[in-house]
Amino acid sequence: MRRRVVAIVALLAPLSPALSPRAAGGEGEPSPPAARFAAAADLYLGGDFEGAARAWEALAAEGLTSPALHLDLGNARLRAGRRGAAIASYLRALRLDPGDPDAAHNLELARAANVDRLVGAGGPSLLARVAARTPDLAAAAGFAVPWWLLWAALAARLVTSRRARAWLAGAASLAALLSVVGGAVLLARDAGRREPAAVVTAPETGVREGPEEALRPTTTLHEGTELRVLEVRGPAVRVRLANGLEGWVMARDLEAV
Repeated sequence: MRRRVVAIVALLAPLSPALSPRAAGGEGEPSPPAARFAAAADLYLGGDFEGAARAWEALAAEGLTSPALHLDLGNARLRAGRRGAAIASYLRALRLDPGDPDAAHNLELARAANVDRLVGAGGPSLLARVAARTPDLAAAAGFAVPWWLLWAALAARLVTSRRARAWLAGAASLAALLSVVGGAVLLARDAGRREPAAVVTAPETGVREGPEEALRPTTTLHEGTELRVLEVRGPAVRVRLANGLEGWVMARDLEAV
């Protein structure tokens, strides 16, 4: 059974989708992870948001992952006052289930409290938005199926009548167009993996022109700011902001998504 209560932040309801023992482990005795998930939910409902967050974080660290886990973890982190970490959890939930309305709604509420308003920051392109909302299997099928149909149509033209060839030529053209679109989505998803997202989880972090912490920061980013990781060098990472500006920040101040 799945319990669903929707609203967060001061309006945040106690629990968005929570996985019950039956949902996690099937009939009969729940598996240990399912029991621990349920225990974390009880901590949350009892008002121990930090305890619930630690319990769900432990499950995530062991490799358990699901949209429900990251959504509930985000809610617990937010109620515990860790808004940057909550944003990271909501982004993970949406990566696993791009259509989850609760994760999208909660993410926007958490983002609304961000201090940083980056000048020149544009929204993601249409292709990036489509790629972000397309699961891996669907993206692969969106390229592979039209590609296969393209070659099947071309091969069929060799053995069919002249009238059928005209129809097959149109089908091949459409399949070629769809395969190009599917390939673009796959490339966009690959680009997102090569430059993974991260969120500032410290109250603030200095942006420097090099990886040395002794350098004077040129600007400061605040909790909740989202960015892309371009390079890791020891305790520092080179990042790109949404407005295209790049710099170095300390890895301890970020959480990768």
